[in-house]
Amino acid sequence: MQPDEKPTPDETALAAAARAGDAEAFAELVRDARPKLMGFLHRMVGHPDEVDEIAQETLIRAWEKIGAFRGEARFSTWLIAIAGRIAVDRMRKAKRWRAEAQVAYANMCAASPDLSGEVMAAYEDPAFAYEVREHIAYCFTCVGRSLPPDELAALVLRDVTGLSAREAANALGISDSVLRHRLSAARQSMTDKFDGLCALVNKTGICHQCKGLRALAREDRKGSPLPDIAGFAERCAMVREAPPDGAMAPLHDLFWRRTAEMEEAGLGSPEPDSRCGEDDDGKEDTSATAGPPADEPDRGRL
Repeated sequence: MQPDEKPTPDETALAAAARAGDAEAFAELVRDARPKLMGFLHRMVGHPDEVDEIAQETLIRAWEKIGAFRGEARFSTWLIAIAGRIAVDRMRKAKRWRAEAQVAYANMCAASPDLSGEVMAAYEDPAFAYEVREHIAYCFTCVGRSLPPDELAALVLRDVTGLSAREAANALGISDSVLRHRLSAARQSMTDKFDGLCALVNKTGICHQCKGLRALAREDRKGSPLPDIAGFAERCAMVREAPPDGAMAPLHDLFWRRTAEMEEAGLGSPEPDSRCGEDDDGKEDTSATAGPPADEPDRGRL
């Protein structure tokens, strides 16, 4: 069983000062906790605008309620608990995404010079590099948006953020048994969805986007080879390792904004029409140099 993370003596002192009204002490607590807060929100929500809005609302509520922070857990855990409840409330009111949202977006890109042009412009950014673990993490959250928000929160808190069972249950205001039920349901649902979707898991999976996007990158920007993902636990480990603000962040921000628009409007077919990452016979292209030359991108196969 994973132990609860206890506050450091310095954090305890800063928390006491913040409870007494010291805004600078509160700001220092936030600076230390912000990476964990933002990491949680990126994996829970994904969409950059929503992440920023929820983070801002979290900090406002935290300052308003700082007197209630007893310091029994890390300040970052307390912030994540506030953020988690805000995120769940917002996501309950929003339209749940299709598990195949990425496939639908790829189809729309393949049919639209404007959409595919946006993607290629992101590839041309000098700072861009393809990193497969970052894209696996993006996919995790995108597919996660098809889960009931309560189940997704349990999954992200335990399997990605790394809270103990007691911390996660307390953060969500539920019992240990309810947490276990939601976590089990979320793991099984995500396993089933990825088994049908992801070609890194199952050769019959309909989504080859990891391969297709890597093929579009310049040879010196392709990153590490595509991994074989043995199971859901291994996928979660990759998600934990991936930075939310890495080299692919601008491309993923574009994906989030366009996919959100399409899911809200119900656009795009979830059937794989774009053939992203497949060869001309409709089979997975296993060539190490798959894709067009760097100076001649094939925009029809995004």
